[in-house]
This record gives sequence, structure tokens and C-alpha cells, in this order.
Amino acid sequence: MEKKKNVPVLRFPEFSGEWEKRKLGELGSFIGGGTPSTKTAKFWNGNIPWISSSDLTEESIYQINTTRFITCDAVLQSATKIVPKNSILIVSRVGVGKVAVNEDELCTSQDFTNLVPDSDYYLFLAYLIKLKTNYLLEFNQGTSIKGFVKSDLETLQIKLPSIPEQKIIASSIAAVDNKLQTLKKKKTLLEQYKKGMMQKIFSQELRFKDDNGEAFPKWEMKKLGDICESIVSGKTKPELEGEYFVYGSTGIIGKSLNYTHSGKYLLAARVGANAGQINVANGKFSVTDNTLVIKVKNQINIDFVFYFILEYDLNKLVFGSGQPLITGGQLKLLNINLPCLTEQTKIANFLSAIDDKINLCNVQIEKTEQWKKGLLQKMFV
Repeated sequence: MEKKKNVPVLRFPEFSGEWEKRKLGELGSFIGGGTPSTKTAKFWNGNIPWISSSDLTEESIYQINTTRFITCDAVLQSATKIVPKNSILIVSRVGVGKVAVNEDELCTSQDFTNLVPDSDYYLFLAYLIKLKTNYLLEFNQGTSIKGFVKSDLETLQIKLPSIPEQKIIASSIAAVDNKLQTLKKKKTLLEQYKKGMMQKIFSQELRFKDDNGEAFPKWEMKKLGDICESIVSGKTKPELEGEYFVYGSTGIIGKSLNYTHSGKYLLAARVGANAGQINVANGKFSVTDNTLVIKVKNQINIDFVFYFILEYDLNKLVFGSGQPLITGGQLKLLNINLPCLTEQTKIANFLSAIDDKINLCNVQIEKTEQWKKGLLQKMFV
């Protein structure tokens, strides 16, 4: 059998030759962390950033959400230590899988084992460690906390190309990372814009005008039950196979050989942790008994009703601590401020257009994440 060469599947044409085998411990030194006592006031509200694993994201090695700061006394009198800038922050327990690089000095909690690289160039190594975290999870240090210790990292076998090849690989992944962060920021801004516009629209701070620039009539207060043909629970149990989707409290949860509804409906989770969650279903489908099916009358714009309920937030109506619940009777009595049909349609179209942009961002984010995953798998050994 031909010996497997230490080269990546995908490689830039100007590079050749096998990558060098090394142990991670040969490439730098490790610094742990600690949590200063929160009971000691002089340890906190200083000017030294201090982070825990929750301050990192799974997706990006660049994003560190620094919100807590400690003092020099905390560094001198507790287990936490100063981690030099351009180090690789590795979450080794409670949130394993998160890796980041720091542009400034900081301190970390005991959930980190941080690598201070000997080389000035660290991005390639950071991406490589990120890729290896699933392997490191094999070093399970207990049943309640999964993780690994410094010796596991020190003895981790890795393969390295030359510094020039490291740089071009890391810059390629970083470019994809930057695109991801841009898309996610755009999505967040769109979601914030949508939320703000919904608040203004349904409080009537913002009013639409007709095609002649004239104001629409005043809104009328109605009960949700008065503008719906029915609000009832579903009855279908999901199956493994079937032509039609079955909806539950979280969305599509299975298939069915038959359908119970045809057309466009609103679905409200009736019971459990998701009680009050609202969705839209369109086409031929069935619904489980933990979900309420809302059929809106034909002369009412169903999308307007959806956005109104979304802004209202049905969680206000949920009751019961052991098993959260919302009933069809409650929904029927819900007050809904209703404009004329033309204004309903204008509002629904406006908010749907924002949703279309958010959904497009979601698609682009998913594709970019898959692209990044493929690059990581093919450009590293």
C-alpha cells in the first residue's frame, strides 16, 4: 500500500512537498486562567479585560465579547494570568470547540488553555487548532464536563507547511470569515430594523397612505375570534413516511400519508416550552395536537395578522409552570387593531420584503459556512 503523504487535498500551485510533523507543545507555551472571587470588590471593575467561554462564538476566531474587567490586584492575587496579545485562546472545558485570537492583552477563566506561539504568525495555527477540537474531545475528563488538559494539547500531533504557505491558507480562510461576519451583521441590522418598524406600525406611530397620498381610515378594534373562521388544535401524529408535512410546535416535525389542511394558515404552539410561538404554513399539510391552527377569514390579510401576533408576543398569554399552555379560547379573545384591507396588505408586503432580505442572508450565511467547512477540511492535513 502506498504511504499516505502529508499534503492537503486542495493546495495552491506554487507550493509542493510534504508538510512537517510537529507536536503542538513545540510551537509555544501554554497559559491557563482563573476566576477572581466576585466577593472581593477590589478585583473587579478595573481596566484589564477578563473573559469566560461564553464570551466567544462558535463561528469566528475573531469575535470576543469583552464586557468584564479586572484589576491588577486580581492578577496578582488570583489564579488568572495575563495572556499576551496575538495568543490563541482555546476553550478546553465548558464550551469546548471555541477558539479565538486576541488583539490585546487579556485574562481568561479556568475554562481556557491558551497558547502563546513562538512564531509571530499565529492565524494558521489558530484555524488548525479550531479544526482539531473535535479530535481533542476524545480526551474526556469526566461525565459532567467534557474537555481536555494542557498535556493533551502539548502532545497533539499536527502537520505544518512553510510560513508562506501558512499565510496564504490562513488569509483565504480569513476572507471567508470576514464575509460571514459581514453577512451576520447585515442580518442582525435587518432584524433590528424589522423589530423597530413593527413597533412603530402597530402602535400607529407610522401610518401608510393610499396610492393617492391620502390617509387610510382609522383602525378598528376587533377580537381575533371575530376575524377567524376557526381556532382549533391539530390531531395528526407524525409518521416516518408520507407525501405531506406534519407541523408541530417547532415547525415541520415529520410526514403523513394524508393531509388535514389545504391553504394558508397560522400555527400557534399550544403546549410545552414553545407555547406561544407563531408560524405560517401553506399548502397541504397536517398538524399535531400540541399546535393550534388559526384559519383567518378571506377578507382579512393573513400575513398582517401574523405580523400583528408576532409583535404582540403570545408568550404574554402562556400560563402554567409545570406545563406551559395557551388555549384557543385565549386567542379568540385577543384584541387586534385592524386597518382596512388595503392598508393591511401594504403593511404585510412591507414587512414581508424585509423578511425576504433576512431569509436571503440566512441562505448566504449557510452557503458561506459550508464553503468555509470545505476549505478547512481540504486545505489542512
